[in-house]
Amino acid sequence: MRRILLGSLCALTACGPGLTADFSFSADRLVFDGRSQRAIVEVDATDERGATGTGVVVLTAGVGSFIEGNQIALVSGKGSATFRCNPFDDPACAGPVRLGATWKGVSHSLNGRVTPSDPTSRPLWRVVPTLQATAIHSAAKAPDGTVYAVGDRGLLLPFRISTGWGEPISTGVTTPLRAITVAPDGALTLAGDDGVILTGPPMGLRPLQHGSSQSFTSVLVHQGTVYVGTAVGSVGRYDVNDLIFVDVSQGRINALESLPDAVVAAGDEGLFRSSNGEQWTSLSPPVLARWVTVHSDTDGLWALGKRVTQSAEPLLVRGPGPDWTSASLPPGEVQAMTWGIGSADRYVATDVSVFRQQAGAGWEDLEAPAGGRAIIQLGGLSVLVVGPPGVSLLRVR
Repeated sequence: MRRILLGSLCALTACGPGLTADFSFSADRLVFDGRSQRAIVEVDATDERGATGTGVVVLTAGVGSFIEGNQIALVSGKGSATFRCNPFDDPACAGPVRLGATWKGVSHSLNGRVTPSDPTSRPLWRVVPTLQATAIHSAAKAPDGTVYAVGDRGLLLPFRISTGWGEPISTGVTTPLRAITVAPDGALTLAGDDGVILTGPPMGLRPLQHGSSQSFTSVLVHQGTVYVGTAVGSVGRYDVNDLIFVDVSQGRINALESLPDAVVAAGDEGLFRSSNGEQWTSLSPPVLARWVTVHSDTDGLWALGKRVTQSAEPLLVRGPGPDWTSASLPPGEVQAMTWGIGSADRYVATDVSVFRQQAGAGWEDLEAPAGGRAIIQLGGLSVLVVGPPGVSLLRVR
């Protein structure tokens, strides 16, 4: 989607002695359809020396609000916030909307409009064939926007929103690949059956040598160290050309997540934490559940699971304890979950549709024809849902 820009950087001319601090101010959309009612605004700042900007950008809005607050803390000169203006909550959210941003005495603004909803504002999905009749188990998005999916028979498949699914990338293995993670520099780490761990750039993957033939269910790179979860409740930490395993629980480890100072393991028998990969302690979740995924953000640690009961009721909690809180989930059997931009933007794929929740409001049915095994937020309104072998869905409106 074309991004609307105001402001300038010294990208087209040499940064000479007369350079002043400035920034760009942009939004992914400025016409609100009365349904999703949000826009992602971004800033990209350069200071008077030509270096990346630091500090805080102050945001203003005549109506509506920014979900994360009215300040953006710059990181590497950049930052973003989510603007929401729902006419059902605030009658003033109708007609023109003016957004402003100020940094180092420089101000820029954007003009938008809230319009009544109409039939064309309904979500629109397109079926995107994967061209591979192979089961996909996991997917992750790289910094450049490319999605990489892994599956049976050593499958590694790239997806780009402009071209769809591409040809498989050779991994050199034929065993199922179960998990994938992508580093900030774009390097991949894949893990699967029979002790397979692959790492490196997409076109230059190499096996990580070690002495184990266990099958891995999850993978994480935390502070440069590779961790893998197993189906028998252990977590392996790669150290000096080998994996060191620690028994964490009796059940399967389904997911691994990084905290600033620790690794979290989510499994069939609980949530666990370790600061060094050697000693693990329970996070004492509020209920007995089989935890299938975890996510860390500025609001804390989120865990998605299913109660250990006959009904296997899905639940979402936020912690860590002792003050765990629960959050609502949409109807249906939850299959996958992901976060959008910011902790206030969540997506869930169930067995019947895909749902989105913003800023603690109710779940909005995005009217997808089906759910899927993995869900990836691509940017703006675009969402990719990876379904049964050979099929995926892309939200295009």
